[in-house]
Amino acid sequence: MENGFAFFENGMASLMQHSLLQRLILALLVLGLAKVLLFLLKRLIARAELHRMDPAASPLVYSLASYTIYVATLLIVLHIAGVNTAGLVAMVGAASLAVGLALKDTLSNIASGLLLMFLRPFKAGDYIECGSIKGKIKGIGLFNTTLVSLDGLYVSAPNSTLSGNPIVNFSKNATRRLEIVVGIDYGDSTDKALSIMREMVEEEPKFLKSPAPQFFVSALADSSVNVAFRAWSKNADYFELLWKYTDEIKRRFDKAGITIPFPQRTLHVQQPLDADIDGQE
Repeated sequence: MENGFAFFENGMASLMQHSLLQRLILALLVLGLAKVLLFLLKRLIARAELHRMDPAASPLVYSLASYTIYVATLLIVLHIAGVNTAGLVAMVGAASLAVGLALKDTLSNIASGLLLMFLRPFKAGDYIECGSIKGKIKGIGLFNTTLVSLDGLYVSAPNSTLSGNPIVNFSKNATRRLEIVVGIDYGDSTDKALSIMREMVEEEPKFLKSPAPQFFVSALADSSVNVAFRAWSKNADYFELLWKYTDEIKRRFDKAGITIPFPQRTLHVQQPLDADIDGQE
């Protein structure tokens, strides 16, 4: 390690002995090498995505690696130009505490981004909900995570917000339970309604046999008896089945003469006492 530093110092010292034109050429070569490294970095990340690397982590990995290349290139070019980089590094080190306190939120976002990348609570394409933040994951950046909402809006959330709050990932599990609750009139038969639901679920091959579907009366509400069913399906089929059978239940209940009531109240109006007295007189 010490031999490596000594070699680097000797190399930098020899660079200082060259003429101005030679220094300029060397600086341009260093900048060109940095550009080549950035290009190779992009190719390497793209190749890693084809294997096992999560595309959501690509922006963060590229940002960290590219900033490292930028800083190293800047130090080398400054040294070639004759600037005392050792003093510059010492000054930056002395000011690092003040900079860290001033940028604690920014540094927190960087650390949170690394945490999200290693813990992997989500991957690119997953739909998540974290407090008021909802959307499909696009990528984890150095400071924030980008998402796209269901209606196509761009959402940018600080990494620290995602790492410090509960995350609900709607896409991570392969299966998901679907539940539909329907209110029927108190005068209708719950057995008949549940039988229609059972027949409907058994006819649909996209509903999984295990775990077994459930059919039950969920509540005795103010204006209706609520009957429900729960059935499991593949995550990819969830919304298709939800929309399809919300409509299908209405059609089958109408055909069977089962009423889906709307909220209603019965009012009893009593005649005032003064009116009764006047009537007796």
